[in-house]
Amino acid sequence: MTVVRHTGALLFFLAWWGFGNLYEAIVVMPWLSGLPPGSLVDEFTIGSPVLYFLPIGPLVLILAWTLVPRSRARQATVAATLLTLAMAVSALPILVFNPVLRDPAVSTADVSSAVLNWELVNAVRLLLVAAAAAVLVRLRARLVPPS
Repeated sequence: MTVVRHTGALLFFLAWWGFGNLYEAIVVMPWLSGLPPGSLVDEFTIGSPVLYFLPIGPLVLILAWTLVPRSRARQATVAATLLTLAMAVSALPILVFNPVLRDPAVSTADVSSAVLNWELVNAVRLLLVAAAAAVLVRLRARLVPPS
């Protein structure tokens, strides 16, 4: 696979991840905030965001960090670092807010607070993914010869 195709594949999977997070922010979290406590499905149940995102996270990091030595470009290192930070930020909602959304004993105020905090963390994650994608688009444009 050429560096241009490698970058294209990484951008494809970033779009998958980014638009998934955007959908989560616009549709899923507001929907969850209106449901009774404990309504979030278990991690590996059909409809769980884990099933959507689980294959993408490791794949994105593998593609990003294998691009660094292949391209020998500073932009690849910047993008890989941004994506690593985005993945680290992703752990926060999974570890802290998911248990609140799955717990039927919490109050609706706790659910609303968890949703709001999830949205804030998701905004940071989206910005990191968007910044990495912008860096990769510039790198790819530099690699593709003008026609």
